Amino acid sequence: MKLRRVRRGQWDVLAMCGPRGECPLLDFLASLEAHLEAEGRAMLRLLANVAEQGPPHNVEASHKIAGEIWELIAGRLRVLWFYDQGRLVVCSHGFLKRTRKTPPGEVERAQAAFDAYRRAKKAGTLKVEG
Repeated sequence: MKLRRVRRGQWDVLAMCGPRGECPLLDFLASLEAHLEAEGRAMLRLLANVAEQGPPHNVEASHKIAGEIWELIAGRLRVLWFYDQGRLVVCSHGFLKRTRKTPPGEVERAQAAFDAYRRAKKAGTLKVEG
């Protein structure tokens, strides 16, 4: 499994990539429409802050949504992520939140990414780029 380093500081912030090298989180942030660019910059600042200080303990910026899955919040943008040993934050993907509750499909997608990550880690097939 490929992971791409998003930011590195006291914590390492990684984004999961697909088998062809596509990265759902980075692709999402790069494809934001003009009216969402400010929120995209806010999310990038939040990710940089996570790398320097660790995940926020402020429920307005981040909170647990299910099992091991957490959510970073910047306006209407969300990034789903989970912890790993060694001060790692692994981001599954990002999405635009349109309803009050996080859509179950987004949580299921992050849970599937978490499960795939754990399998790859156990098999020793994790590769970090960047």
